[in-house]
Amino acid sequence: MSEPDRPDLATSFGAVAEAYDALRPDWPAPTVHWLTGAEESGRRLRVLDLGAGTGKLTATLITSGHDVVAVDPDPAMLERLRAVLPGVNASTGTAEAIPLEDAAVDAITVGQAWHWVEPVAATAECARVLRAGGVLGIAWHRRDESVTWVRELAEIVGRVEDVDKHPRAGEPTLPGEAFEPLQTARFTYRMALTAADLRHLADTWSYVRLAPDREDKLAAVLALGRRVAAEHGDPDGVLDLPHVTFCYRARRR
Repeated sequence: MSEPDRPDLATSFGAVAEAYDALRPDWPAPTVHWLTGAEESGRRLRVLDLGAGTGKLTATLITSGHDVVAVDPDPAMLERLRAVLPGVNASTGTAEAIPLEDAAVDAITVGQAWHWVEPVAATAECARVLRAGGVLGIAWHRRDESVTWVRELAEIVGRVEDVDKHPRAGEPTLPGEAFEPLQTARFTYRMALTAADLRHLADTWSYVRLAPDREDKLAAVLALGRRVAAEHGDPDGVLDLPHVTFCYRARRR
């Protein structure tokens, strides 16, 4: 099996949509408030969740009181989103061809997805569907490798940049002059999960799922999770996986 290419990576999630929804990190409300600019406006917004996947970020937007439109290129992911969040306005589409009218939304969120887009076309489309003064918020969860066992995990599974050569969590590129300069923020988040959960989570990472030695990687992840849970002495075998969430936002001029 050859190394996966970027289209394969970008469309590898639908086959594991249920596990993705159950095990990928959540988006706490303070993070979402910052991404949308809602902590400044304090009002109900119409928000496009772009690259919504199974609705992890969509759900927090809804519980925060916003009117949400979800868009994703993968029908299987949207099927799961509709099952979890019935009644949500969800459509198939891409960042380069957003199925919305001009100036349709107050804010756009892009969680764990901007690395899949073509920046010039995606930035132009986001500017098109945003109202003047609207906010584009882009964010990535990253495992906190300042923790020793999390560095071990990274050594086992590899790092996504080694596969698709595209940086995650780095400052996104917004070509053109439609947006004001980027603002940045960081948030921390801890996931509680078992060793088996950790294995299933790793299998939702595109660069693991399509790796030639996938089964070996997953077996090693499971062994690491069991060891860490035992070392921490948790009777239920639960461990904490720490994350840092890198956030960026820019206002439409």
